[in-house]
Amino acid sequence: MSWYRQIILKKQTFFDIGYHMTFKLSLIFSKRFWLAVLVIGAIALFLLLRSTSVQALVETLTPPDLPDQDLPQNREVLAQNWTPEMTERFHFISQGTATLPIPYDWLIALEQPEASPWGLLWPGANPPFTQPDYIARYGFIPSAPSAHNPDGLPIGFARTDYQNIAGYPTTTTAVGFSCAACHTGRFVDGDTEYLVNGGPAVTDLQVFSAGLAAALGQTVLASKLPLPNQRFDRFAQAVLGDTYSAVTKLKLADELQSVAEAGAAQADTIDVVEGFGRLDALNRIGNQVFSKNTGRTQNYAPINAPVNYPHIWTVSWFDWVQYDGSIMQPLIRNAGEALGVHAAVNLTAPDDESLFSSAIPVDDLVWIEQTLAGSTPPMQARAFDGLLAPEWPASLGPVDATLAATGAALYQDMCSGCHMPPLNSNEIWSDRYFKPIVWDNYSGTQTTENAFLALNILPLDVIGTDPAQSRVLAQRTIDTAANTKTGEAGLGINTTICVPRPRATGVANTESGYDDTVNMRGGAAENALVPQQVRDGPMLNYAHALGALVQETNDAWFNANNVPQDIRTRFTGEQPNCLQAGAGYKARPLNGVWATAPFLHNGSVPTLDDLLRPADQRPRFVRLGDPAFDAAKVGLAQPVLDGDRYLAYVDGYFIMDTALDGNRNTGHAFGEAADGDKTGVIGRAISDEERAALIAFLKTL
Repeated sequence: MSWYRQIILKKQTFFDIGYHMTFKLSLIFSKRFWLAVLVIGAIALFLLLRSTSVQALVETLTPPDLPDQDLPQNREVLAQNWTPEMTERFHFISQGTATLPIPYDWLIALEQPEASPWGLLWPGANPPFTQPDYIARYGFIPSAPSAHNPDGLPIGFARTDYQNIAGYPTTTTAVGFSCAACHTGRFVDGDTEYLVNGGPAVTDLQVFSAGLAAALGQTVLASKLPLPNQRFDRFAQAVLGDTYSAVTKLKLADELQSVAEAGAAQADTIDVVEGFGRLDALNRIGNQVFSKNTGRTQNYAPINAPVNYPHIWTVSWFDWVQYDGSIMQPLIRNAGEALGVHAAVNLTAPDDESLFSSAIPVDDLVWIEQTLAGSTPPMQARAFDGLLAPEWPASLGPVDATLAATGAALYQDMCSGCHMPPLNSNEIWSDRYFKPIVWDNYSGTQTTENAFLALNILPLDVIGTDPAQSRVLAQRTIDTAANTKTGEAGLGINTTICVPRPRATGVANTESGYDDTVNMRGGAAENALVPQQVRDGPMLNYAHALGALVQETNDAWFNANNVPQDIRTRFTGEQPNCLQAGAGYKARPLNGVWATAPFLHNGSVPTLDDLLRPADQRPRFVRLGDPAFDAAKVGLAQPVLDGDRYLAYVDGYFIMDTALDGNRNTGHAFGEAADGDKTGVIGRAISDEERAALIAFLKTL
């Protein structure tokens, strides 16, 4: 072999060795490099996930835990004097609201959220958000498709056309809550669900809002990232239908993000968790009307006074309504409620350009109220019409007639002084209990043609129950004034309302400052209700500000629709727009009370058996969200909760701690506490036998 050839071979061998060595070294360094990248990436991801902003995002995109409940096999709609057509219309009639912050067709297309946003890393579709067995876990009552409810939404979900939704570029069909969303009750015994029209709802709107936000947020995320789960594409196809294309899909993605961001900006500050079956309605109405609608952040108040949804049969014939006996006129009450669940109202137009125009269909509100009240005044017929209290169903077991007879005597002795005689008795049909409403206006003394039940309103130091709700209207103030420094205009309030006559000298009732005659049986004494002019101001009493703004809103609708004065009077039920704040809590008749658990205004007592005891014998922790009925104790079936502390939600159910302000279960007690505390004691201690007899009688009302 020539020397040249040998050199070449040696060079080749050298290059081969060098190549292999270089390859192996590069492979080693490549593995180390990518390993380092993975380690650094993992550390970065770990730190990122620990950051507050990312944790908050993940929390927003993670749906709440919900109770694991099966839909009952049977449903019994309790007879309450309504036809099926009246019931169906009540369930789905629109109040002109856009309660949910998304368009109607988005709700229909939306899927249930993944258990966590990481679920978007796997393909596969979820069932619809409005699927009955899912939506029921938030406490809503599923309903079959019908003429009033074509898409089979839950009871209380109503279509409202031509609405503006924050973040959405045009008017659209919205989803609003009807009266029935909060005032249709349900309870379950065995495999049967009982439906109570006008009863307290068992929904948890705070949890529902979190679940809807998670479903919407996950859809937004799916529109921005190339994820295996094609959640957004399925949503887009359902919403866009025949107009689906790359261009319309991109536009929808932008709208989706805009609406989601606008909704997130409306999040509430929660001081006292509401939970299933409760809502801080007064503070939420004030926040929506005077803060969110106006941009006046100084008018926002944290959620701190939740109440159990009230039952509404017979209320059309009360002189004062609301737990705190604060509002008199039904149309003011109902229009204020509609504004609170996002009925649009214009608060920026000049006075002469339809200021206070709203989306509220006042004629729909009038239909609701007339359907509740019935067509014949009760004193004229010596019977109630309209929506009646449900009767105890035989399927829950017979009422012991002997016990009930004993309970009737106990009721007469211990309950009728505050709650009046039973409404199914002859004694109630008396001028002692039914009285016309008398008030002064600037033209003289006015009197209603019809008589109304004059309810007792018990001062806080007598009834002793949690004071939070009673203090909202009395102590909260509202700023509607113009601001000379910023140039901001006032809201334009300038109208007359009606209030109890202030005391001329002294104030015995420090909560109200009003004449004692409004707290005694017989309601307002003659000329005890007087006119009061309300104009914009920096610290208006909340009750007066709300009553005045709603009055302006109703008047704007009357004027826009050329409603003559006699029809306006009929629409208002002849009752004046009277407001009172801080008088205490009203003692309403107990017809149908057995179907309204939990008890007390804040829902802090689960059963009638617990209510008819000293306060310290009531359970401290109350589980809400389980519709199971306890037919013996009459109320919500309860597990044993003997711990010292619980999280707010356990297994999806709300655990209310009654030791917290706003949740207290004190007052309306029978017998003093073991330590001798007599606060809120309204009657003597009663024996187990007497308690059973009184409960048996209450089943008959």
